[in-house]
Amino acid sequence: MYINFKFRLSVLSAVLLLSLLAMPVVSFEPSGGVLSLDGEDDYAILPFAEHGHIFPEGTHAFTVEIWFYPKTEPKEKDRDLILNQQVSIGLLAREKCILGQNQLCSYRHAYLAGDTAHGLAGTDSPIQKDQWNYIAIIFKNGTLCHATNNRISQGWRLARVDRVSLNIRRPERVQDFVVGGYGEDKFVAPNGGLLYQVSSFQGEIDAIRFSNIARYDCAAQGHNPFDPSPRFLNDEHTLALWDFNDKEGADRFEDTSGNGKTLIGMNGATVIDGDGIGNLEIRPDTSLTTTWGQVKSESF
Repeated sequence: MYINFKFRLSVLSAVLLLSLLAMPVVSFEPSGGVLSLDGEDDYAILPFAEHGHIFPEGTHAFTVEIWFYPKTEPKEKDRDLILNQQVSIGLLAREKCILGQNQLCSYRHAYLAGDTAHGLAGTDSPIQKDQWNYIAIIFKNGTLCHATNNRISQGWRLARVDRVSLNIRRPERVQDFVVGGYGEDKFVAPNGGLLYQVSSFQGEIDAIRFSNIARYDCAAQGHNPFDPSPRFLNDEHTLALWDFNDKEGADRFEDTSGNGKTLIGMNGATVIDGDGIGNLEIRPDTSLTTTWGQVKSESF
């Protein structure tokens, strides 16, 4: 019996190893230029007064996806902002996630609404420091999920929301769509105590795409293998696409979707040549951890 059990264990181990080897290995390197951010005060902005929200009223499905290269870890109560408006992506202090070696804690949130509720829903999840990372947030039929590098999560059903929110309770000064920060720290301090501080992202961004469809199917259970697109292409479902392949040194970043949402670089945010910045092979990762939050009223 012991020998038989040991034999079966060896067979199972071999099958698991073969299945991992069969998973796709994604090679990534920038397509050309990248947006370089120093983490001090530079950022890019799409002014709300001119462009409004990226997602219009009645958007019931969407995908927001980004390739980025983080270089620093946020301090204890900082949230290093990568992008923010109706969807938020950024970095948290490490105690917010269960992390492995050379990992950072990322957050990805969406502002959602229904007939009787609206609020912020999302998750925290590990990513890799000092290499290229892919994140996507996907929403359809009241179900929110996300992809991180070569894994896609199980969808999370939200019973009372079915569309992206246009009612975001924020001061006017932070209604704009921003990439990388606000140029200065923004504080959230209810009752006089510091809850968190919105700080700036340091690193590079290769591309960002907003779509009005769910481009990927959420996993049926757990975290399933996923093959992220190394290049974002424009099509009829693309609302905004920044590939940062503008001329090196440019501080105006064209929206290649053709929808005219040109990002404006502030305080030295510019395009640099992405050649040689952290070329990456994404290999299977079975240790991805995710913690979903709850729909709740936003505080910032």
